[in-house]
Amino acid sequence: MMEPLSTAVTICPVCRQKIRSTAEHCPNCGAERHFGPRMIESAICAFAGMVLLSAVSTMLLPISLWTIVFAAAGLCAGFLFSHNRFGGDRWLGR
Repeated sequence: MMEPLSTAVTICPVCRQKIRSTAEHCPNCGAERHFGPRMIESAICAFAGMVLLSAVSTMLLPISLWTIVFAAAGLCAGFLFSHNRFGGDRWLGR
């Protein structure tokens, strides 16, 4: 059997089997290449940012319109944090 060129083959980071370098799914273990955050990761980070900043606002000031402004800023900050944290190319196993 002929072996492919060494530049056309890479190793799956999940199962360590040979796969094509352009593959999006590993045929051996089913892992898939993913870019950017998944929906659940974005939602968790956005919710955590909203809760944390609204809690800080409530500790500094009584509950007011500023609490809503801080919650909206925390929602945006958490969303941006998730895109920064999970923004790379990664392999997710099943």
